[in-house]
Formats: sequence, structure tokens, C-alpha cells
Amino acid sequence: MLASMALFFLSSIYLGKFKFKWFLSSWILFVGFFFILFYFYSSFGVPKMFLGMFVDSLSIVLIMLSCWVSSLMILSSMKILFSKFNSNFFCNMIIFLNLVIILMFVQKNLFLLYIFFESSLIPTLTLILIWGYQPERLQASMYLIIYTVMGALPLLINFLYIYSMNGHLSFFLKWSFPYFNSDISFSVWWFFLMFAFLIKLPIFSVHLWLPKAHVEAPVAGSMILAALLLKLGGYGLLRMVNLVFIINMKIFIFFMSLALVGGLISSMICIRQVDMKSLIAYSSVGHMGIMVAGLFSSSLWGMTGGVLMMVGHAFSSSGLFYIANVLYEKSGSRSILISKGFISILPSLSLCMFLLCSVNMAAPPSMNLLSEVSLIISILSVSFVFFFPLSLMSFLVAVYSLFLYTSTQHGNVSNFISPFGSLKSINYLVIFMHWIPAQLLLVVSDMIYC
Repeated sequence: MLASMALFFLSSIYLGKFKFKWFLSSWILFVGFFFILFYFYSSFGVPKMFLGMFVDSLSIVLIMLSCWVSSLMILSSMKILFSKFNSNFFCNMIIFLNLVIILMFVQKNLFLLYIFFESSLIPTLTLILIWGYQPERLQASMYLIIYTVMGALPLLINFLYIYSMNGHLSFFLKWSFPYFNSDISFSVWWFFLMFAFLIKLPIFSVHLWLPKAHVEAPVAGSMILAALLLKLGGYGLLRMVNLVFIINMKIFIFFMSLALVGGLISSMICIRQVDMKSLIAYSSVGHMGIMVAGLFSSSLWGMTGGVLMMVGHAFSSSGLFYIANVLYEKSGSRSILISKGFISILPSLSLCMFLLCSVNMAAPPSMNLLSEVSLIISILSVSFVFFFPLSLMSFLVAVYSLFLYTSTQHGNVSNFISPFGSLKSINYLVIFMHWIPAQLLLVVSDMIYC
């Protein structure tokens, strides 16, 4: 772990003048992934501690995911390297953002977790503002700032209040929580403790920043938003649910209902989208909705399924954003109405898109299938009434995934599409490095958050 962090700093500080820094940074992130792999398995599930930080079966999986996806982000942004548009600064931003995310996952102190949780906003905004596509990226950045700050202040106040009562903010020491005369008052306090993480996921009703940020972000920004920044919210939610277990089940059922109904509505919105990136962004709201409902079911199946859903969704959604960017570069438009007939021009890309759409709709043997089965079982254990939104969501996921595939791959070839030039091997490398882990991780899924 320490060696990989040292390599990040060396790449960021001392290698700025070398031309091969771009590819070297990607390889360093891969090397960091294999360094961290040694910490993946613990026979007794005991957290490993070092220098005031710790890793356990939850954080180590997300750290490995962040290194893997960050490396793919650098490989997928070759257009920035060839255009020489602040390529060194772009590479530094990716490495810095990856370092901030890793430092958030290894904290055992809630205040430091809060600092790194909010610090991830700065490099994300930089990616959107400098390398975004359209002038609307300013509006998207403003949405991102407003929603983040709206949840950040109540979270900070709650942490300071907990510190004043306990004298510490460590995960490993016993806590005492404020006493309230009524369940409603305690539920309101608990809600503001979770609100910042629910925004980052995001849960439906505070999700409007996500489609705007995805549409305006470059391909690397979309990949890191879908694969990593959404997982910050899930990680924080898992930690806080385990620390602040609420006895009042009514508020859990309220948020489960909100997450499932919101996921159902966002799945319906997906079918109405004409922008490929907006469709994939709204699908993330639906997937995170079922993940939140599983976490709030207060069962081990729900929490384990939520972690599996976060990892599986990271690969499928990030890969779909990359393919959407490839289609955009070929056709010059993200519109589904214009980008058509790619199966006639690039049948191999059509196969790759079908594979990732099948992962997105949780087709076997992907890890998404296992996660959805675990989540559905845990949610139905709370109330069988949730069967109706779950069944509709499972159907609509398949509908909009196949809608995205058939709308872009079938039909007459648009006059806007350039029929010349095939994809390079690096494009297929990035796609299959999203698809293969989503299949292989099914084999070792019993070691993830056990």
C-alpha cells in the first residue's frame, strides 16, 4: 500500500518532463492494483492497520477498484494525449483524484474521512471544467457544487457534535449517541447524518446533478463519476449504517420505498432519453436505488449484495460510458436518433456493446446477477410488497439496455457517420478490461466483504 502511494507521488512530481509519463502513469496504477492485491484476503477477516489507517474486506475491494478504473481512464483518454491539450495536467489530476479516493477508503477517523470525501469534488470539477465538451459544463459544475455543499454542512455539524459527546471519532472505539425524547427527532438526526452520502450515490430526488455532470464531462470524468465517486457514497453509507444502527425500522422502510420507487421512475425515464450518456446516467440512479434498499434492509445479505452491486456497476457503467464516447467520436453526436447502424460498420464494437449491455442488465454469469439476487432476497425479507417495484425494475433494466443497443447498432447508417477507420487495439483492450473482471469476480465473490 505504501509502495503504491509512493509510486503515485513519483509519477506526479518527478516524471512531468518525460514523454512516456502518460503510459507510465497507467502502468503505475496497475502495479498499485497488484500491490494491494496482497492485502485482499484475510483468513479471519481482521482489519490491517498501519500509520493510523486501516483496510478491511470492504475498503480493500474499493481501493483495488479505484486503481483499476483509474488506469483505464488514462488509457481511454488518448485523444487528450494526441491533441496535447494539457495532457500532463490531466494525468496529474487523475492520479491526484485516485490518491484522494484511496485515502478516504483507508481512514479510521470520521473527520479525515469527511475531509477526503469532500476533497474529491475539486479534481472532479477540474476535469469537467477544463476538458468538458460544451459551455453547459459550467451549469453542470454548479449543480455538482450546490448538491455537494447542501449535504456536507449537516454532516460536518453532526460529526463535530458526536466528537463533543465522545471525545473521539474512531471506528474502533465505543460511541454514545445523542438522546432524543421521540423517535421522530432521532430519525431526523439520523437522516442528516446520512444525507451527504445519499446525495453522492445519488438517491432519487437529489439526483439531478448526475445526468448533467455525466453529459458535460469528458470520457474520463464520466468513467470516474460512475465507477468511483458514486461508490464513495455507498462506502460512507455502509460505514454509518454499521456504526449508527437505528432501532426505528419505519425510517428504513421509508428510504427503501423512496429508493425503489425512485429507481422505477428513473428506469422509465431511461426509455425516454435520446442522449446515450444521459440514458446510462439515469440507469445508475436505478441501480443505486436497489443498492440503497438492500443496505437499509439491515441484513448481511443486503450489505454483501450492495458491495457486489457497487463493484459490478462500476465495470458495466464505466464500460458503457466508454463505448458511448467511441460512438460519439465516430458520429459526432451522442443522440440515439443520429448514431445508428454501427453493426454494419463495426460489428466487433457491436459485439462489445452487447456484452456490456448484458452485464448492465444482470445477465449470467456476471457478478451483477449475484448482487441483484442477494439484494432482492434481502429486500423481500422486509416486506413482500416490494416485489412489485422490484419486478418492474428488473424488466425495465432489460428494456432500456436492449433499447440502447438496438437503437445505436441497428437501422440505416446515418449520413453523419464516417465509414472510414476502424478501432484500434487499445479500444478493445479498455472494453474487455471492463467486461472480463465483471465475469471473473463471480468466482471470488465469497471473499468480498465477508
